[in-house]
Amino acid sequence: MKPPKVEPQVTGKRNKKKIDLPPATKPHIPFQDRLEEPELPPEPCQHMQFLDCNSEIERVIFECYHCKQGIISEYTGDPVIGEYKGRPSVIFAKVKCPNCEQTAIRLQAREVLSITAIPSPWQ
Repeated sequence: MKPPKVEPQVTGKRNKKKIDLPPATKPHIPFQDRLEEPELPPEPCQHMQFLDCNSEIERVIFECYHCKQGIISEYTGDPVIGEYKGRPSVIFAKVKCPNCEQTAIRLQAREVLSITAIPSPWQ
């Protein structure tokens, strides 16, 4: 004698996927055959090198962010702390480029002592 067949009862919403089928598998593509993703365009960067960091008067050699003019600058002092939206924030000293007159770099310093244009060491 066979036991009677029992039908399962559905007591809620069923998953829309068919649960009886095995999960779909993607075809294997070897690493060499994969298509290369396009490279992102390079982001602008700024070369800089800090000198005399342990002395009273520090120096930095850098390129202008806009025109790539080489600049050496001397600065001194701890950064000035101000307030931005009710929170403490560093106030940057802006250094203008002698070539293009735009802000070449923003330094965390109390005072910028000198700005001298030089040939860029990175070009």
